[in-house]
Amino acid sequence: MSDQRVAAGRASRGVGAARSGAAPTAALGAGVMLRAGALSMGALVVLGVSRLVHGSLISHSVSAATYGLVGSLIGITYVVALFVPAGLASAMTKYVAQSRGRGDGAEASAVYTSIRRLSDVAAIVLGAIAAVVAWWMFALTVVGSVHVGLLAAMFSAYSVDKAALYGFDRLARYGWLELAGSGLAIVATVVVVLSGSTQYLAPLTVGYAVVVVGSRFGLRSAVLRGGGARPVAPDRRREILVFIGLAALGAGSAAGLLQGVPLLAATFADARSVGFLVAAVTLVSPLYLLPRVLGMALFPAMSHARGGGAEDAVGRSADVSMRATMVLLAPVFAAALPLAGPILAAYGGRGYEAGAPELRLLLVATYAAVAAIGPINALASGTMREARIPVIASVVGCAVGLSLVAPLGWWFGGAGVAGAYLVATIVTSAGPMVAAARRWTLQWHGMVVRGVLALGGAFALATVFDRFDAGPLGAAVAALLCCLLATAVFAKDGKALLTAARRTPGGDPG
Repeated sequence: MSDQRVAAGRASRGVGAARSGAAPTAALGAGVMLRAGALSMGALVVLGVSRLVHGSLISHSVSAATYGLVGSLIGITYVVALFVPAGLASAMTKYVAQSRGRGDGAEASAVYTSIRRLSDVAAIVLGAIAAVVAWWMFALTVVGSVHVGLLAAMFSAYSVDKAALYGFDRLARYGWLELAGSGLAIVATVVVVLSGSTQYLAPLTVGYAVVVVGSRFGLRSAVLRGGGARPVAPDRRREILVFIGLAALGAGSAAGLLQGVPLLAATFADARSVGFLVAAVTLVSPLYLLPRVLGMALFPAMSHARGGGAEDAVGRSADVSMRATMVLLAPVFAAALPLAGPILAAYGGRGYEAGAPELRLLLVATYAAVAAIGPINALASGTMREARIPVIASVVGCAVGLSLVAPLGWWFGGAGVAGAYLVATIVTSAGPMVAAARRWTLQWHGMVVRGVLALGGAFALATVFDRFDAGPLGAAVAALLCCLLATAVFAKDGKALLTAARRTPGGDPG
């Protein structure tokens, strides 16, 4: 355990040094970096809240079946926009950051301009595909299909433009744009519901548009300083295109399966179960926010460290990030399992309490997914051979999940579909974890076993308490017990992380 404490302390210093020495704009004081990180975290929290408010307002104003349709349409836009835009976004962050890390502002501008043009083309094509798919699957009107296409196109552009802000180290600007866009989306949702309109997708489209427009205006000066638009070197362009393909396939297989869960349920379960799954997917999505912030910070930092040859720093960062994620989030997820029924009731009404099994399975799957953020980013920041590992794991996991959807969905309805997603997520996360542990000789076996015990025990306790029908008070007691169980299981790991944090110097090297 002492070696783990030392590694945890070194990880923060190694990545901090890599970031501060990588580019002039990254050499900021600790106070400025903390402020930018806080803005980024706050913006993502507001984004998650805006999605919850959007879904909750709509679910209270329509039937569960209608809400299931709205969620399925949103799922189409996310699934269609996850593959290519996700690859473009990853490439934007990685290669802009690498270019800036070498002090080559001209190449950073060239990479940004090239990828943004590809993003615009992809947004138009994917928007058209989403509109056609929605019209074909649900027999929508032309206006309804157009709204689906607009949301898909804007979400595609949003993903890439947001990544550009991270690549250029404009975290504070992104934070304010996300706050503005999410706030406007909430206001627009209230207007739609109160006016009796059925254009439930429009508020999300408007919110994403704010970030897209703000990003492009905000980065104009940086692009002009780098020399404006010019072609990317052929070798570099080929490398970027290959990475885009890999990242698109990996992201689409992993995240796309989550957003596609309601679509799969529509085939193998009744409309009521689809509504439960839509609500469950919406509720678990904000739980990805903290690991997403971690990934957004780690990925460019790890790319910088790789460029400087600091391989050990990347491994130490993967180690401490995975340990911190598993330890800190275990009590939160464990406490949420017994509260699944009351949470669903508060979200969509009393009729949604029956969807507790679906939400619990998705909560466990989400925990397994976010635990692998560190290893995935560490591998993706390296060579193409290493970057392929998370992609292969995602594809295999997706294939396994899809093969289980039909039998489990027919036997257990919506809970069966959620169970298939859980299995897929475990396979997807296990691959990068095993590969990173071997690559940097990290000892994660005991921690993973403790994670299974903590979440598995909480799941069993929540199921037992359901049989007593003890009401909200009983659920609260069960949540407290589950939280204490997870805290006790990870007590030694938490103490080690706290000791390492105290030993780490407080300031940023830059």
